[in-house]
Amino acid sequence: MPEPGTSEVFEVLYRRHRQPLVGYLTRLSRCRSQAEDLAQFAWLKLLDAMRRNAVPAADESGLRAYLYAIARNTFLDECTRRHDATRTRPIDPVSIEALLTDGEAVPGPDQDLQRSQSAAALSRALDDLPEEQRAVILMWCAGTSIEVMAARSAAPRDTVLSRKKYALAHLRRRLAPLACAL
Repeated sequence: MPEPGTSEVFEVLYRRHRQPLVGYLTRLSRCRSQAEDLAQFAWLKLLDAMRRNAVPAADESGLRAYLYAIARNTFLDECTRRHDATRTRPIDPVSIEALLTDGEAVPGPDQDLQRSQSAAALSRALDDLPEEQRAVILMWCAGTSIEVMAARSAAPRDTVLSRKKYALAHLRRRLAPLACAL
């Protein structure tokens, strides 16, 4: 193999691992066109790392392992970006109020009682959460992004996502009887 960092090393690696890398990413993403795009990003990142002499290994097996790590991380970054774009949306309080009133202009006494009971049940369920989970849920309800939540709580992003997941599961369990009563 030619000297590390040269274009010949990259060319050899590209010829040998272009199709296997696309196959690997196709299995991860289950979409051939997305896999090809991700592979292209991975190759560009590897080339950039090689130009900066930031590649940890100079032999072919080390470069291949580094390439596949880049590809996997690129795939995970794409999944995270998509998740944030589709799953994180602030809820407008006016929309919630419109749903609660079912389009009626003036809620009746039954609806007022039901709303106050629901609010009390929600408050109790929130109080039962561990402090870290409660803080994440309150920030999430306010439309705060995951990155900002992580910064405010001084916790890694994945920890914030786990806290949100477990808090929502707890709230679903606690509020399920209330939903059945509606």
